Amino acid sequence: MTEVQIAVLTSQHRDCILKSYEEVYSSKEEVQAFYGRFLENGWALGSWKNGELVGILTWAPREAVTHGLAEIIDFWVKPGERRKGIGAKLLDTALNRMQQYYKRFGAALRKVMLFTGATERYRAARTLYEKRGFRVVVKIPRNALDNPDGEELLYVLRVRT
Repeated sequence: MTEVQIAVLTSQHRDCILKSYEEVYSSKEEVQAFYGRFLENGWALGSWKNGELVGILTWAPREAVTHGLAEIIDFWVKPGERRKGIGAKLLDTALNRMQQYYKRFGAALRKVMLFTGATERYRAARTLYEKRGFRVVVKIPRNALDNPDGEELLYVLRVRT
């Protein structure tokens, strides 16, 4: 079995990120504008297998760090690499890095939020979140947030300090 490596994504990974999102966004400039802040601040993690980027997790602090709230913005693993523990490893590494980030400012990470789809397509992701302690706090109806795939769920993890 090939070992998966988790690393902080930086501006030197820009081409890999652009390639990963070329069909999602309307232009390279849009991808750069959106992901630039994550790369500059160390808020993006990548999973590498045999030199290929097979997963990404981006996050950001919400509000003032003293509030202790972070949000997972984007999280995916390539379809052929799912159910192999890569997502769990990415999520665990991200949660650890979030805690380190908040400590740098003399604060504590208290909660982590994320949005995900409620359809069958997202069942594996929801199972992972729930195994890690995330709980659904609200259901968002279809099209309320431009979510054409259907209902969305807001999950929150209360971090034990």
